[in-house]
Amino acid sequence: MLAEERPSFASVEDVLAPGRELGPLLDAFESTRGQLVEALRPLGPEAMRREGVAPRGPVTVASYASIVAEHDIEHRRQIHDLREGLGLKPKRAEAKRPLPMAEIIEAIGRGPAEVRRAAQGLTAAAMKQRPRPADWSIKEVMAHLLKTERDLFLPRLTQLATADRATFPSFDADAWARERDHRQGDFDDDWRGFEAMRAQTIALLAKVPAEAEGRIGFSGYFGPVTLIEYATHVVDHDVEHLRQIAETRAAIGG
Repeated sequence: MLAEERPSFASVEDVLAPGRELGPLLDAFESTRGQLVEALRPLGPEAMRREGVAPRGPVTVASYASIVAEHDIEHRRQIHDLREGLGLKPKRAEAKRPLPMAEIIEAIGRGPAEVRRAAQGLTAAAMKQRPRPADWSIKEVMAHLLKTERDLFLPRLTQLATADRATFPSFDADAWARERDHRQGDFDDDWRGFEAMRAQTIALLAKVPAEAEGRIGFSGYFGPVTLIEYATHVVDHDVEHLRQIAETRAAIGG
């Protein structure tokens, strides 16, 4: 589309290459996707309006790039279905079908109380104890839950709900944890902050109209992701760290 006037494109079935090994295919996909990103990165509005003709009809560079994002989401979900059929559990929302919004709101609404119960009866000293030097203490998990809710989940869900094509960078939780010792401070203070921020997240999601649930944003970690997928990730994140609290508690003899 950038080099020719209204070029026509073959159906996808004409360019498939069955029978190749997965590893080389993944390498080739990563390389080709990088080329695509570099080709799109410098384009201005005029170039993004250039047209071609796909089997489904006329497309612009911008609309075809959107199809690429939707295609990623479609096949991430397909991968989830295949993994599920093989008994393999996907990690977080990388390849997970989204939950219905009502289920998301109900699940994350339980989050603060479940965290409180998971840590109930532990002393302040026990909450700051690491099973091994590289592990997180329960206090550090609590600090992480507060930070992700306040600095990632709520603002990013707000972006997805209110802006077209929101973008946000990847977050390195381990690097953040190394910046300072998050065993310092009070568990209850962090928990109350988490509870307050989670209430705001729930209030936001409760107001999202059904037609906005499929709004696409771009995550440095997940790639193209819909609002409802990212909200499902909040549920997964709670489950992951509740399990971490239980395992840490067992390891320290709590």
